[in-house]
Amino acid sequence: MKRFITVAMSGLMALSLTACSSSSQEPAAAKPETQAEQDSGSAGDEKSGDSTAESDKAAGSSGNVLEGMKVGFSQTDSMSSWRTTETDSIKEYIEGAGGEFIVKDAGGDIATQESDIRDLVAAGVDFLVVAPLEDNGLQGALQEAMDSEIPVILVDRAIAGEAGTYYTTAIMSDFVWEGEQCAKALMEALPDGGNVVIINGGYDSSTSTDRQKGFVDALDASKYTIVGEQDGEWLMDKAQSVMENILQAQGGENIDAVFAVTDDMVQGAMNAITAAGLTPGQDILTLGIDGTRAALEAVESGTQLASCTCTPYFGEIVLDTITKLINGEEVPEHIVNEDTLYTKDNVNVDLGF
Repeated sequence: MKRFITVAMSGLMALSLTACSSSSQEPAAAKPETQAEQDSGSAGDEKSGDSTAESDKAAGSSGNVLEGMKVGFSQTDSMSSWRTTETDSIKEYIEGAGGEFIVKDAGGDIATQESDIRDLVAAGVDFLVVAPLEDNGLQGALQEAMDSEIPVILVDRAIAGEAGTYYTTAIMSDFVWEGEQCAKALMEALPDGGNVVIINGGYDSSTSTDRQKGFVDALDASKYTIVGEQDGEWLMDKAQSVMENILQAQGGENIDAVFAVTDDMVQGAMNAITAAGLTPGQDILTLGIDGTRAALEAVESGTQLASCTCTPYFGEIVLDTITKLINGEEVPEHIVNEDTLYTKDNVNVDLGF
């Protein structure tokens, strides 16, 4: 089967993404295709978090196109609802198409994920789906998979390196755009400017660095000052701890807003704000990314100013991509999922996961 796979490599656009303080290169290739431009159809039902709709679409999307095939998935961890939803979505679509789904959970450790990828290759998977933990550290294992003629599909995060060498295609959101939308929402709500705290996910992940870059670059630097920046390690409890430290150092009266690169970390920050005797949404505005149900409920109640979605429902687009590869069709190097900024004006809690 593998000999029939054809991949579009026009331009070999590098997905090497750098930290927010570094300059970025303009892609030489044409604009990446969005998910809406793929013939897989709209992800609207998937984003709704309706598990019944997800299952129905998975069961009827491609028949038994994967009958007798194995699809391996290397997941970074299962420490958030976003990650578990992503895994469940891909599992439903792969198994719904008759395939065997093998998942490995790296537990947040890059060396473990590298080993997991090699284990999946040794298990004889026909396709390898990878959610990279970091930009670097997996290139050797991924190249071995590609050299073994196993198509590699990256989801939700990029790596440093070129398509065709380390991966076949990458499917993810526009993280810079997500950060920009949060900055625009803050400037609209706080037009006179203010002091802002950023809680990121570290500097080894393009998801975190790009979201922070989009947010910071979009802010009017003459009005908004970053008074604190800490690594929340993607965890609610850690974000609460670092926010407590920032509040103690800065004083709550000197902080106007908190932007965290995930909604789970926003929740941690809000817990710290509340514990300090302040009211999120009134004393300190909060903004985040992912579109979790808890975040959308907070937006609806007014304790969180905005949440930009970052869909974890990759099942349909992953299966669609695999189906195209099986049929010898071309796939772009980079597919962009479309997301939405939710504020109190347009929030729908049922769209959360």
